[in-house]
Amino acid sequence: MITVREFQDCDAAGAAEVYYESFKTYLKERMGPKRSAEYWQNAMQHFANGEYDNISFVALDGNKVVGCISVTAALARGLGTLQRIGVLPEYAGCGIGKMLFEAADNFWRERKMRKVATCVSSINPTAIKFYERCGFHCEGILKDHFFPGVDEHQLAMFY
Repeated sequence: MITVREFQDCDAAGAAEVYYESFKTYLKERMGPKRSAEYWQNAMQHFANGEYDNISFVALDGNKVVGCISVTAALARGLGTLQRIGVLPEYAGCGIGKMLFEAADNFWRERKMRKVATCVSSINPTAIKFYERCGFHCEGILKDHFFPGVDEHQLAMFY
């Protein structure tokens, strides 16, 4: 049974595996080295200061981290951001991304966001379809943004 909860420090090694393996499915030879558990432990910490709030959630199959999502909320502007989401390839198509997105959606709604933005690589059509099913639409294209020859779709959804 898959469960979703807020990220904890003990999830860092699993998050490192999820993000590396899931991003490698579309980045292929562009993929850099795997980032350490310590990197993800720092990157996924819950932080709130009254102006900004960010949080990460993990999907667990028992004690195994099989998916992750990190999101932010700029409270004064009502602007949320989906920073990153990933699911282990062997769990793709099982509804884990949707479960993670629902946790993020609740976070944004509780904080009364008016808009949520993200970007997705043009070479990741599976993710583009996922975001569209979640209610995002394309607002623009960033040419050669993170990698030469790879465009990024700027996506947004409004509440």
